[in-house]
Amino acid sequence: MPERKTRKKRTVKPVIDLLPELLLKALDRHDDFIVTCETDPCTAKKTIHIISGKFVTPCMLRKLLGQAESQRDEGSLVVSRKWK
Repeated sequence: MPERKTRKKRTVKPVIDLLPELLLKALDRHDDFIVTCETDPCTAKKTIHIISGKFVTPCMLRKLLGQAESQRDEGSLVVSRKWK
């Protein structure tokens, strides 16, 4: 009887380990980098989404910054730095 082949177990890196590399790639390409968490209302299961690309227009950015500023008392945080 032939020997049974076993599959290699795929090791899934934790998101926290993926973030630095993904962020650096996005910054090198001058892409937007978005991290957001979604909670399924039925199951309460949380999913994290990491998106990079050209998404945010200047108008949309101003709106998002304004919304975050208005929600500071609820824990919103904005960190802005000059780009070298």
